[in-house]
Amino acid sequence: MQKYDDTQTKIGLYLYFVLYQIFMLLIVYAVVYTAFIALRLAIEKYDLTLMAYFPAVLAVAGYPVALYKTRKQFQQEKRLRAVAWVMAWAWVIIIGLYWHLSQITIS
Repeated sequence: MQKYDDTQTKIGLYLYFVLYQIFMLLIVYAVVYTAFIALRLAIEKYDLTLMAYFPAVLAVAGYPVALYKTRKQFQQEKRLRAVAWVMAWAWVIIIGLYWHLSQITIS
């Protein structure tokens, strides 16, 4: 009979969490990429400055920091909270970029 090994379970759970983070990072970066394309078109059409790129650049730089913080949270045995924060930060960034794009096209 095989004995239960808690360390092996923790390693496997951590691997699933890292894969989940990579998947969410790809989703966020796909939205950021489309935002860059939309911003390029909006800059050409409405004669905007390059500061229109600032929220998208902030998202590219800020989301990996949030992922790092949630990974530390996961390692401190706060697993469910870490999973929720990864998804929450992703949706805040996605909704914020869409709001930014909608405000550009209104003006």
